[in-house]
Amino acid sequence: MGEAILNYFMHNGKIYETLLFNEIYKEVNPAIYEVIRIMNGKPLFFEEHFDRLRNSAWHLNRDLDINLEDSREKIYNLVTINEVMNNNIKIVINNLDDPNVYLYFIKSEYPTDEMYRLGVRTILYEAERKNPHAKVIYKDMREEINMKLKETGCYEALLMKKNGEITEGSRSNLFFIKGNKVFTAPTRDVLVGITRLKIMQLCREKDIEVVEMPIYVDSLEYFDAAFLTGTSPKVLPISHIGDLKFDVECGLLREIMKLYDEKIDKYMGTVH
Repeated sequence: MGEAILNYFMHNGKIYETLLFNEIYKEVNPAIYEVIRIMNGKPLFFEEHFDRLRNSAWHLNRDLDINLEDSREKIYNLVTINEVMNNNIKIVINNLDDPNVYLYFIKSEYPTDEMYRLGVRTILYEAERKNPHAKVIYKDMREEINMKLKETGCYEALLMKKNGEITEGSRSNLFFIKGNKVFTAPTRDVLVGITRLKIMQLCREKDIEVVEMPIYVDSLEYFDAAFLTGTSPKVLPISHIGDLKFDVECGLLREIMKLYDEKIDKYMGTVH
């Protein structure tokens, strides 16, 4: 069944049994995608994911002819027929001149309570996205990173340029804390995650200063704490980058985690 799980998936608006996924799904490059978290049967921050999907196409000089409400309805249809309440759903669009649109559920793993309490270990991985603002599938890089993570038992790989600049996680965004300030890589250098956007908004609302600046390997010891953000991990403390340890009990980090959970609750209360 390939990457798709559960009983049904959708291709160009038609519903098929997942057993047919490998027959119908065609890999065509470039392919853009979004992964959306379904919580209590509802897509979290769907509007922002939809906008980013169109933005990814724009960065590849394509104009996607897709409709927000039509796409939302298709997601709800798949949620209903698969009888799922909490899982990640993936939208893949390829053959962009005559788009193939795939919508399917994927295996979803969320951090445990222990990970949120104790933090997670990460590694450095030398790589740089060719077009950081387009969410494009890089199959070979993903497979190599997955192998490294399995070998080391770490949760995430942090992408590092040849000059030692650390930009983001392979499937997440990255933040650091020093005192009462939050630091992150410049927006121009990263894939702007939806959770990252929400964290930046929260910090502005709460008068928490966010500094966007290049962050290099040799400056990591300067920071008190570090955390990942993303669709599955939400806001997840980092305990280690390699052998370097960070404070997972940092007060500002714990406050940001709480604020983000509250933002999710507020959003879910407005979705029907």
